Amino acid sequence: MSTSPDVGPVQVSVLIVDDDPWTTKAISLALRGESGIGDIIEVHGGAEAVAMYQTSQPDVVLMDLNMPPGMSGVTAIEQIRRGDPTARIVVLTTVAPGPGLARALYAGAVAVVRKTASQADLRTVVLATARGEDPIALRYLARDIVISGDQMPGAPAVPPRLTPAEREVLQLIADGCGYNEIADRQGITVWTARSHVKHLREKLHAENLAQLVVRALQYRYISV
Repeated sequence: MSTSPDVGPVQVSVLIVDDDPWTTKAISLALRGESGIGDIIEVHGGAEAVAMYQTSQPDVVLMDLNMPPGMSGVTAIEQIRRGDPTARIVVLTTVAPGPGLARALYAGAVAVVRKTASQADLRTVVLATARGEDPIALRYLARDIVISGDQMPGAPAVPPRLTPAEREVLQLIADGCGYNEIADRQGITVWTARSHVKHLREKLHAENLAQLVVRALQYRYISV
């Protein structure tokens, strides 16, 4: 997502994937017309999502996980990321997220949003995801992982040692606080906040912020 002095802000394109046409239509209507949101494409299956991603290269994908029959959302995430490791995919969950969420995160999904989220929350997650890795997009992630009851992949046997400040930063990330808010609460610069997050990812062997939250739950560094 960038800007040009001549054409203004670039509009974020979104691919919505859900087997229920009413769900895709409702999410599309919630996003359509919002400032910063451009093209919106709706598809209703995993294989269709993979093909459409290759054709349209959207900035953000909103992906349901359970779409019987046919390719699951987890497999679709894996295939999309195999073709484009930079793909930014957000998992769509219900009020009670089911199994598959942890697998989706380890396949490369970077955030989660509820299908029943408000228009403002949907827009926030989509735009935050389009900007890159942003803790704001993780607001519901830790809670949804716990609700799902999904078995998380194994972590290294010996937990890394974190300072009290690092633990606090980790909790703020899991709460969905943006870098500016983390900096304000810690009394540090935004650059330092980002540096702390980078070090946390290295310590916890997390490829992205979503995996950082998974690791934090595995080691019980955070509460939900």
